[in-house]
Amino acid sequence: MERRSAVVEAVEASQAGLHGLLRDLIGFRTESQAKEATHFPEEARRCTDYVAAFLSELGFEVEGWDVGPSATFEAHPLLVARLAGSGGGRSLAFNGHVDVVPVGDRSSWSEDPFGGAIVDGRLYGRGATDMKGGIAAAMWATKAALEHGPRPRGDIVFHIVSDEEVVGNGTREIVERAAACDVTLSLEPTELRLCAAEGGLVHFRIEVEGVEAHASTRYLSVHAGGNGEGGVNAVEKTVKIIVALQELERQWANTKSHQILPPGFDTLSPGIIVGGPGGGADGRLNLFSNAGTAPNYCSVEYNMWFYPDESFDEVQAEVEDFVSAVCRTDPWLREHPPSFTWKLGNIYFPPPLADCLHEVGLDPTPQGFGAATDLAWYGERSLPGVVCGPGSLAQCHVADEYVDTEQLVLAAKVYAQILVEWCG
Repeated sequence: MERRSAVVEAVEASQAGLHGLLRDLIGFRTESQAKEATHFPEEARRCTDYVAAFLSELGFEVEGWDVGPSATFEAHPLLVARLAGSGGGRSLAFNGHVDVVPVGDRSSWSEDPFGGAIVDGRLYGRGATDMKGGIAAAMWATKAALEHGPRPRGDIVFHIVSDEEVVGNGTREIVERAAACDVTLSLEPTELRLCAAEGGLVHFRIEVEGVEAHASTRYLSVHAGGNGEGGVNAVEKTVKIIVALQELERQWANTKSHQILPPGFDTLSPGIIVGGPGGGADGRLNLFSNAGTAPNYCSVEYNMWFYPDESFDEVQAEVEDFVSAVCRTDPWLREHPPSFTWKLGNIYFPPPLADCLHEVGLDPTPQGFGAATDLAWYGERSLPGVVCGPGSLAQCHVADEYVDTEQLVLAAKVYAQILVEWCG
């Protein structure tokens, strides 16, 4: 108890330093999702180098390498930092990503998205919640634990990647190459709730073929029972599939459930639709024309969530079979079925960690996490872990993203106490 009190007091007395650390991390423009963000490779490397230098100062041995390519960039830096314990304790890994989603329209922000301004108890900036805030809290907690107590008996490890927002393989490669820890703590935002289950997440694309024709011949175009003499509008055919998948989503909501995650969690969300004449592939048009020609290409990209006790293969088959059944009712789609491109995991919550979390004042009742995290890569190998971080999912991927400064400090206090209790 005395050691825990010491680290809590240390964090409380150094809040300004924690704020400054997060402000520094936010200052790196690590927008990984947009190819137009040509600054990303250099900024991501500078950011991971900054984290590496901070941890090296605390005595960590740091190893780094690049993974890639992703959908946007050839290389994404990552690091594995390990502080060997004195022996006899349990090891703990913090997992986090320093890449962020694009800022978007700057005029929608009331504060500089890379400034880290504090206004009315909120620290603003892209990544404040998702998830540089959690990383900063873990780094500061580790500093407090090491500077105000003996070397822990168990190892402390950081797994930091820069490709999570592009569904990259950074954490997957770390899990394959690095020594396993007794537990991994994902720092994604949960408002410091403890989440021991998350659903699967897959992005997939459906591409539909049509037949180009002059718009004036639309009266000859394919409707129910038609034969395509006046062209086939690929956009209209894609709409039929989108409407059908909405019905499948409704069926899932009424027939599927999970003991932790909320009802209706299995969802199919169409996020990007691209269509037009001139053909296309991989969700992109070969050329941009106008509405004077019936489009012969259309694609729709989906974000699909499914429960952790469902296999990806099963859900993939459900979607493809449902779309196939719908296509059999359409003369054109029956003969020209759409193509699918699939892009590519349960979390085990160890009982000793529940006891530890109860000791530091958190409700250890496992809950479900309503988004996806890199912790799934650990779950794929049956490695135990939990998601627990400052901030709310409602603050992710939005303008004026912020983290509550009180919760940020509380997170650092919680992490510091976990290090004391868990690692020994």
